[in-house]
Order: sequence, then structure tokens, then C-alpha cells
Amino acid sequence: MLEWIAALALAGGTTMATAMAEDTWQSVRDTFGRLLGRGNADRESRALNRLDASAATVAQATGDDEEAVLSQVAGQWQTRLQDFLEEYPDAREELEALISKVRSQIPEERAVQISQMISNSTIHGDSIQIGSAGRDITIGRKP
Repeated sequence: MLEWIAALALAGGTTMATAMAEDTWQSVRDTFGRLLGRGNADRESRALNRLDASAATVAQATGDDEEAVLSQVAGQWQTRLQDFLEEYPDAREELEALISKVRSQIPEERAVQISQMISNSTIHGDSIQIGSAGRDITIGRKP
């Protein structure tokens, strides 16, 4: 699997689960459905049904269970988005824009932080970073 797919699916799954716990969900639900449907009404309907089921699961979570439920739902959507992006890599920019839009609507204190450490690695091909870094990032050869 391409690294950009894994990174974007992680960001997408986490963002979707977080949005489902917020008032902003209803304003982006249909957009996610259209994106996942790719112009096919049947596929869009199935996507919306899955999104609604996940949102209902999140809505039922309370107190101590909320974090575990959000993590579970995020993981489910991460897997679905990986499959989706492998089948429709041309949806990359549209998903990136949607994630950015949704994140801008989530209150800062509710935003989920995603971190990944890459050490002594060589990346071949495309790579993306979504979010911001807490420290300097150096890309290229060591001085």
C-alpha cells in the first residue's frame, strides 16, 4: 500500500469519528456520502447508511467509553478509506480538502491529535503531511 493512502486514511478516519461527536457532523455527512459514492447512487446510499450507523454508535457513547468508541469508529473508517483510496486514488485531493474543511469546524479542545514518528526511513514516491509539526522537520540529506 502506498504511504500516502495509509496517512490520508488515518487522518480521514480520525477526523470523521471526531466530527460524528460534534454538531458539525450533519453539515458534512452528505459530503462524505457523495465522495464515497463517486457518482453511484447505490454506493452513496450504502456509504450514508454506514456513516449513520457509525454516528449512532458515537452518539450512544458516554463518559469513559467515548474515547474507546471514537477510536474504534476511527479505525473502522480508516480501513474503509484505505480500501476506497486504493480503488479511487483520484479522490485524494477531494478527501484532503474535505478533511481540512471538517477539521476547521471542530473546536480546538475536541480535535484529535494524530502523531506518527518516522525514524531512519527512506520514502520513495509521494508523501504528505496533514496537520502541523511540533518541532522542526528536515527533509533531504543530512548536512
